[in-house]
Amino acid sequence: MDIVPEAHRTLANMINIYALIVGIWGLVNFARKQPPDGNFNGALAVAVGLFALEAIAGVVLMFMGRSPSRDIHWLYGVTMVITIPAIFVFTRGRNSSRESFLYGAGMLFIWGLAERAGETGR
Repeated sequence: MDIVPEAHRTLANMINIYALIVGIWGLVNFARKQPPDGNFNGALAVAVGLFALEAIAGVVLMFMGRSPSRDIHWLYGVTMVITIPAIFVFTRGRNSSRESFLYGAGMLFIWGLAERAGETGR
């Protein structure tokens, strides 16, 4: 059943690329003094969905007896899953250019976490 490890790796690659693109998008919106629009908020929702799928694949791998080489991998995963919802709670759902910055910076933070998680999961 090698499909789960391959799915976990593929999702990790998708998250790396997607988080970087959406993070830059958020910072560009901030530079233009634009609040997050429906397209950007939709992209954030897709990102959270990707993070959840990645977490599910990781838990399935754990139950299959395939743990990451370093336990900090789990911390990276949990932090990635809660970052965007935490920003939403912190901003109380407001929608200004400040939120564009926070979500953009949050996605770049997730990109960095995803890079590190890839190194600790091998």
